[in-house]
Amino acid sequence: MGENSQKSFLQRMVSKKKQCSPWQGHRIEAGSNTSELNKLRSHLDGLFDLVLSELDPYRRVLNSISFDGEKVCCGGCVVTLADEGSIIVVGAGKASHQMAKALHEIFGERAYGLVTSHKDLGNLPAVGNIRFQPSGHPNPDEGSVKGAKEIIRLLEEAGAHDIVFSLISGGGSAMMELPVSGVTLEDYIMINELLNRAGFDIEEWNAVRKHLSQVKGGRLAKRAGRVAHVFNLMVSDVKGDRLDVIASGPFVADSSTFEDAYRILTKLKQKAEALGEDIPSSVINYIKNNRGVSEKETLKKTPHNVVNLIVASNNTAIDLSAEQLESMGIPVFERHRMRNLSGDIEDVAIDIYSHMVEAVNANPEKLAALIAGGEATVDVTQYFNYKDGQSFGGRMQMMAALMMYLIEDLPVVGLFAATDCRDGKAPGGMSESAGALVDGTTLRESRTLGIDTEHYINSCNTYEMHEKLSTTLHKKKFITNVMDLVVMVYLPME
Repeated sequence: MGENSQKSFLQRMVSKKKQCSPWQGHRIEAGSNTSELNKLRSHLDGLFDLVLSELDPYRRVLNSISFDGEKVCCGGCVVTLADEGSIIVVGAGKASHQMAKALHEIFGERAYGLVTSHKDLGNLPAVGNIRFQPSGHPNPDEGSVKGAKEIIRLLEEAGAHDIVFSLISGGGSAMMELPVSGVTLEDYIMINELLNRAGFDIEEWNAVRKHLSQVKGGRLAKRAGRVAHVFNLMVSDVKGDRLDVIASGPFVADSSTFEDAYRILTKLKQKAEALGEDIPSSVINYIKNNRGVSEKETLKKTPHNVVNLIVASNNTAIDLSAEQLESMGIPVFERHRMRNLSGDIEDVAIDIYSHMVEAVNANPEKLAALIAGGEATVDVTQYFNYKDGQSFGGRMQMMAALMMYLIEDLPVVGLFAATDCRDGKAPGGMSESAGALVDGTTLRESRTLGIDTEHYINSCNTYEMHEKLSTTLHKKKFITNVMDLVVMVYLPME
C-alpha cells in the first residue's frame, strides 16, 4: 500500500489544499449574518429542478424535430417523407420510451416500431403504433434478445421511402443485445463481467463485446442500408460524448478490429485465472477464427444516410445550469465550466476547489460561480473504517462531504447532484438521495450538533451524515442519467 493511501482523507485533503492558490475572498466571521447563504441554497435546489425539467428526454426529442406533414427537419438536415413512406422507430435505453412518446406526438400513426424499455417499468402500453419490449439491465436478458431480433427485422424490411429514428439512452448497451451465432447469452454476460472485474477500460471492453454482437459497432446501420435516412438520437451518459461508446454505437462506425479483441482476450486470460474464472471457449474461438475476415468486421465508415445527434448530455446540464445562474445575475465564463471530470474523488474535489479559488480571486467583491460535470470514482480501500454492506451514499454525497472541509468558513454554497437522482445506496427503508447541498457553515454546524463527520467519511457512510446535517438532496427519481453535476457559488459578505 502506497504512502498516500496510508494517510487519512483529512491529511490527504489538507496536503493537497496547500498546493492551491491562497483564498483572497471574503470569509464568514463569527456572528456573520448567513441568511443570504440559506437563500442561495434554496435557489440552487430550484436550479437543479429546472435543469432536470429541461433535460427531460421527451422534451429534448420534441425540440429536436419538426414536421410539417411533408418535410422532416432534424439535426440540421431537411428531408422529405414520401407519401408511401413511414417513420420506423427503434431504440433502447432507460429513457427511450419517453423519447418514443415524443415521436408519436410529432408523427402520429405514421410512426411505428419497437423500443426496448427497462424491465422495472413492466409491460408498458403501446404509444400509437410504437411498442415496448421489457429488457434487462445491467446485464442483457431474453427480453434484450427478443427486442434486438425485432429491431433487426424492422430495419431489414424497411424500404427506400422510409425514415428511421433510433432512440438511444443510458443502459441501451444491455437492453438491446443479440450475441453472434455460437456464443450464448450466458457466455456473453460472463465475458462482460470478467472484463469489468479485471479492470479493463471502456475502449477494451467495447472492442470485445462489439465483435460478439449482432447490433453493436454500427451493425444496425448496416441493416438499415436500404432506407432513405436514419436519425440516431442519443442521450449521452459517457464522458466526452463519444458516439461510438454510447450504447456501444449501434449506428456508429467502429475503429476496433477482431485482432484488437483477440489481443485483449489474451491479456484477460491471465487475469481471469487469478479471479478463478475461465474465458468461455465459444468467445475465444469466435474472436480468434474471425481475425482478418472483413465481412464479419464491425462498421468502419458511417453510411451517408445516417445522421447521429446527441439531444442531451452532461454538457447540456452544465450549460443549462450556467443559463440559470446568469439569469440570477451570476456570470459563468467558459473557463469556469469544467467538463468531462474523471479520476479519484479527492483529486476531483481539489481540482474544483482550486478553480473556484481562481474564479473568486479574480474579483473578491463580485459574485462568482463554477460548474463541473462528469463522474469521479471513490476508492473505498483508502478509507479506514469502510465495511462492505455498511456504506451508504454515492459519489456526490462523498464529494459534498469532502468539500465541507475545503470551504469551511467561506461564503460558498455547493450543489452536488446525480442527474438521475440516484446517488448511491440508501439504508433499508430510506429513500435514495440525489446528492447534497452544503456551504461554508456546514462543518461548523456539524460540530455544534456533535456529528463526527470524519468517522462518517472514513466509513464511506455519507448518506447518514448528510441526513443528520439536513443537507441531503431528495428528488423524485429521474428518467435518465447524464452523469453528475456540481454547481458552486460564491457570495461576498456584506
